[in-house]
Amino acid sequence: MTFTRYELTIPVELTSELHIGGVDEVPDRDGEGTVIRFCRNGLKEPTIPGRSIRGAVRAACDIARQALKGAGDPATQDGGVFSKASWVSLWGDDSLDTGKSLLDRRLRNGDSLPIRQSALTFHAVSFPDYKDSDSGESQLPRRHGVGIDRTTGAASDGALYEHEFLPRGTRFDIRITAEGRDNEPMGRDQSEGIPGPASSDTVKKLLEFIVDVLNSGAICLGGRTGSGQGKIRVIEPQLRRLSGTTDAGTLTTPADILDALILIGQDEEGTSLPLELGGWTLEEPARITIHWWSPTGIFVAEDEKLTKQRKEEAQKKDPSANGVTEPLRDPSVPWDEAQLLIPGTSVRGALRSRASRIARTVLAARGDLEPLASHDIHEQIAHEPNLVRYIFGCTDYRGAVTVHDCRSIERGTRVEVTHNAIDRWTGGVIDGGLFTEAVYLGTEWEPITIDIDLRRLLNNIETEKGPEAKRNTANANEAENGSGNGKQSKATDADYAHAAFVLLGLALAELSAGTLPLGSRSTRGLGQVVVSSIAIHGSAHEGTKIPTKERFGDQALEHPGTAASLPPQDRCDAQRRLAQAVLSFLKTIDGAEQWSERLDEASANDGARSKGEENTHE
Repeated sequence: MTFTRYELTIPVELTSELHIGGVDEVPDRDGEGTVIRFCRNGLKEPTIPGRSIRGAVRAACDIARQALKGAGDPATQDGGVFSKASWVSLWGDDSLDTGKSLLDRRLRNGDSLPIRQSALTFHAVSFPDYKDSDSGESQLPRRHGVGIDRTTGAASDGALYEHEFLPRGTRFDIRITAEGRDNEPMGRDQSEGIPGPASSDTVKKLLEFIVDVLNSGAICLGGRTGSGQGKIRVIEPQLRRLSGTTDAGTLTTPADILDALILIGQDEEGTSLPLELGGWTLEEPARITIHWWSPTGIFVAEDEKLTKQRKEEAQKKDPSANGVTEPLRDPSVPWDEAQLLIPGTSVRGALRSRASRIARTVLAARGDLEPLASHDIHEQIAHEPNLVRYIFGCTDYRGAVTVHDCRSIERGTRVEVTHNAIDRWTGGVIDGGLFTEAVYLGTEWEPITIDIDLRRLLNNIETEKGPEAKRNTANANEAENGSGNGKQSKATDADYAHAAFVLLGLALAELSAGTLPLGSRSTRGLGQVVVSSIAIHGSAHEGTKIPTKERFGDQALEHPGTAASLPPQDRCDAQRRLAQAVLSFLKTIDGAEQWSERLDEASANDGARSKGEENTHE
């Protein structure tokens, strides 16, 4: 038997914020909001667990291997470095079989469970610079958010939250160690059915494969990936061999045995190996790029903690000072230099709410709408129309849409707006009800970027199918045609995917028409959006195709800069023309005319309930 140990070090940089939830504390629900802490180790240092990195990397590698297999790549065939047996040897037991009985795995009572330990070890990453202070105060920045009640349109009770995150630009090393073993005999009776150990060659190939997948930019770490968080950029990976090969003939002294066990070769630093990358990348998602500006300004308040600090500092100089609530800025840059920031969650939440409203309006018009029975945000999400859940996710699965953070390119003119709250009894100002907010008019913003993962969208549709529907999946594409109208009698997964995209397009049409505001204070006139152009980089996956549209827009809608803006009526007319162009494009999508017919729960999931609904009634 011979074996070799490798170490792969991948320096990366966060290109967006990163949050990984911890289990060290129960979230505090004290009425002022839930604080979701970052994961920490025993030393109170923010930590990215190795299992979190491993899960994200393996999921992406599984997708990449399936794509290679679908293309007939020899590496995935029997005897190849990425064959099914080799894949289990590299990654360990198939996660789909973990915890299952012999019967569930279709094994006999006398058989052993074919469990194999992974050949790869993913090491945790800690950040001592952000270690909690002696008083227990966190050094990590926070971002706050709120869930919107689908019935009232206001903040849902108990849905205010804050989460800690690592800022954009943070650098750290992903470290993976792996062991390959060659010519190891499997002579035991229990070894029948157990995958053999991974060879040194397959281990090295997998490490290079991982670098390829990471370089593609398709892997996001941690949570809140649907809001664009957790994205990384690979810098300069390095592969080292920590030991040469060792065989039983050399194990003659205790020192030899010790060296073999700890796999330390003659060079303790290891030997650098060239990375033989194949340049393979994951399937690119469909991407929607929206150029826009706001004539009224967008206001998303910064962290309440920072606002309180600023108020306290102002009152030290002037006891009568009220303080100013500032808009959210990029936390990865010093505050004075930072650009304004609209979180992906804000844009994503607005699109989801509007998509849900459109779908529920259609259902209500045909008498199929069930009223929301609760003000609990999680139960409301579980009861949203199926197409909304497919796109944006639910408690049972994550969404297929990622909306990235949007930053300002150049801040506009700062205007401080003072508000007060009126006592409904006295007609005077409520004590402490005077507050001031800063708004930047004429700000130039980055485009809003939305990614659609068609593979994930199809998986979400498949997840909600009931047992009967899943048994008939193979026959879905061969469904008989309906009489007289040429429609299929049974909808396929592709039909539901196309319908989901049309629903998202309808929400974007409302954004283009200027009827979907962003940020807060929309009832006070803020948050108006003028879309100047939309471009769609299409994608296709398993019969589901989103066509590409280079650009549609209107010159009258472009950012006026310092020049005088167009008359409101002219701009309004141009917005309607843009919205009509979006609607016309949607008609080119397969099954667009029948999209609302897919708003039928029973057709998609055969009566199956989502996990979120089940949890609600426990």
